[in-house]
Amino acid sequence: GVGAADLRSRGQIRPGYNQVSRRATGTARWRASGSVVSPADLPCLAQLHAEYNRQKDVYLTHRVAQAWELAQFIHHTSKKADVVLLCGDLNLHPKDLGCRLLKEWTGLHDAYHETRDFKGSEEGCTMVPENCYVSQRELEPFPFGIRIDYVLYKAVSGFYISCKTLRTTTGHDPHSGTPLSDHEALMATLCVRHSPPQHTPDPTQGPAERSRLISVLKEAWTELDLGVAQAQWWATFAGYVIGLGLLLLALLCALAAGGGVREVAILLWTPSVGVLLGAGAVYLFHMQEAKGLSRARAELQHVLGRAREAQDLGLESQPALLLGQQERDGGEEQ
Repeated sequence: GVGAADLRSRGQIRPGYNQVSRRATGTARWRASGSVVSPADLPCLAQLHAEYNRQKDVYLTHRVAQAWELAQFIHHTSKKADVVLLCGDLNLHPKDLGCRLLKEWTGLHDAYHETRDFKGSEEGCTMVPENCYVSQRELEPFPFGIRIDYVLYKAVSGFYISCKTLRTTTGHDPHSGTPLSDHEALMATLCVRHSPPQHTPDPTQGPAERSRLISVLKEAWTELDLGVAQAQWWATFAGYVIGLGLLLLALLCALAAGGGVREVAILLWTPSVGVLLGAGAVYLFHMQEAKGLSRARAELQHVLGRAREAQDLGLESQPALLLGQQERDGGEEQ
């Protein structure tokens, strides 16, 4: 499916910038008309990596890493924003690790849980069995469908945001009557207003929130650690295949030069080169995979250590504070 986010407001919306990656990510800047609200960065995500098999999910680690990178992206692009809005196809169930990591780390609220006026599919599902483009086999464990599209938001700097209405809408082609997409569209009406000082949310987190955040960070670190180990295993295996392939090519060259079984050596030359090139591609791919996952794992390990220290000392473990400490530590190392 094609992910898209359509932002409409009474205030002015101006283009921000796009973060070019395999999955489209970008921001828009919004200024409310007739108010003193600062320009707000609105991160808009098309989608994370899809889940093709829930029982044998080979992309689970990648989605966790993408969720962490997205959380970092939101932090760095919304430092001066009064409102943060994330909407799109996350390819994550509400209780999946990546979704919990994203919500706990950024503090974003789910419009489905926050709204007082919801109309649409059962349980807010955005992929339903009635859609002809949806694989019925994949939805067998979920009779009502699955909810993997989200509208997430939060307000900072003395502002308050609420979700007035949330709808899941069904669009059909006017001629054929077939659905326009395998996903049902989400339509939310959000209200932003000034919040009195006494109503401004306290940035500190209680013991329960800190414990939940540390638990999610630890779970994400464990998943990334398993992913790194698997990627390194495949890279090592490909390295052995490359070594054996080089030995085989050397042997074939020797046989061809000797003239004894020259025809056989020439016949085996082409498939041997193909195997060698294929193993080389696998080696490079998994080395890059291990490198990227290791970087995300190192960031999580650093933040997890800071969060544990804050918990032991009874200090705030607010994500923004931990990230600020992470950035200062990085500057000192440079």
